[in-house]
Amino acid sequence: MRNSRWIFFFVVALLSSYAGQAQKYSTAAGLRVDGSLLGITVKQRVFRTNALEGMITGNDIETRGTLLLENHYPLAGKGLNFYIGGGGHIGGVDEVGPVVGLDAIMGAELKIPLLRLVVSADVKPAYNFAYEEKPMEYSTAISVRYVLGKEGKSQRKKAKARRQNRREKEKTKSTKIKEKEKQKREKLKEKEKTKRVKYKEKTKRLKEKNKAKRQKQKEKKTFRDWKLFQIFRKDD
Repeated sequence: MRNSRWIFFFVVALLSSYAGQAQKYSTAAGLRVDGSLLGITVKQRVFRTNALEGMITGNDIETRGTLLLENHYPLAGKGLNFYIGGGGHIGGVDEVGPVVGLDAIMGAELKIPLLRLVVSADVKPAYNFAYEEKPMEYSTAISVRYVLGKEGKSQRKKAKARRQNRREKEKTKSTKIKEKEKQKREKLKEKEKTKRVKYKEKTKRLKEKNKAKRQKQKEKKTFRDWKLFQIFRKDD
C-alpha cells in the first residue's frame, strides 16, 4: 500500500512537469549538499518550461546518480522560481550492492541579481526497489550553481512571439464569443419584438371582431324595436 502511494505521488510529480513558466538561464552547474551526501549538480533547460537536472552525490559508504525532469513556475519576478518534478536514481551502497529507485523533487530557486549564481533548496523523497533496510528516503538539500549559459535573445524573442500569439488567439476567441452572445441577444430581442407585434395584431383583430359583433347585435335590436313599433301602430 505504501509503495502504491509513493508510485502515485511520483507519477503526479512527473506529469506536472509539462506546464508552467521557464527559468531565465539555459545551463547551470555547481555543488549540492544533501545531508550526509555531497556532490555535483547540473541543470539543463530542455524546453522553455522544463529542465533536466543530473546529480552525482555520495559519501564514504554510498554513491548515487540521479536524473530528474523538472518544471519551473515563477513566484516573484524573473529570478525566483518554484519547481516540481520526478525521475529516478541508480547507485550502490557498501554491503548492500546496487540500488535503483524513483525520485520526486519539490523546491525553490533564486537567481542572485548581478551574479551568475543560482541558489536552490529542495525536498526530495525517494523510493528504493532493492534496499529493504531503507525503502523510503526523505532528504532536504541546498544547491549552489554557476550559470554557464543564459537564455539567448533569439529564444526570448521566440518566447515573446509565442506569448503574443497566444494572447492574440485568446483575444480573438473572446471576441468571437462576445459576438456570438451579441447575435444571440439580438435574435432573442427580435423574437420578443415579433411576438409582441403578433400579440398586438391578435388583440386588435379580437377587438375589431367584438366591436363588429356588438354593432351587429345593436342593429338587430334596433330592427326588432322598429318591427314592434310597426306592429303596435297597426293595432292602433
